[in-house]
Amino acid sequence: MLVRADHHAYRHSGAVTAARAMRSLFKHAGPDAVADALLDEFAWISVLPKSDRTLFVQEFMQAIQVSAELGQWSVLAQVVHEWANTAIVHADPELSRALSGPTTVTHGGLVPNPMDE
Repeated sequence: MLVRADHHAYRHSGAVTAARAMRSLFKHAGPDAVADALLDEFAWISVLPKSDRTLFVQEFMQAIQVSAELGQWSVLAQVVHEWANTAIVHADPELSRALSGPTTVTHGGLVPNPMDE
């Protein structure tokens, strides 16, 4: 695909401007209001503990800014994917309990370094 260089820079500049405006808007609204607003798009936020909701909003906003500046939206997609998986853990009380507590080794002992082979 051929496009003029100035056209690409103009589109990229618009994404960065939009990301900055969203960051400012979210900053003034606060993480709770932002999390509530994002529930429309990401219903799984509702199973996250309040502290994780705040972290999600912070990481989501940072990922928007980074994605816009780099023109690489996979950064944002990765953050959403990782937090959705965190929500899956919180949605299952037994799994959440198992992953939140200390781990114990029930058999085997040390795991060999695969680089030693």
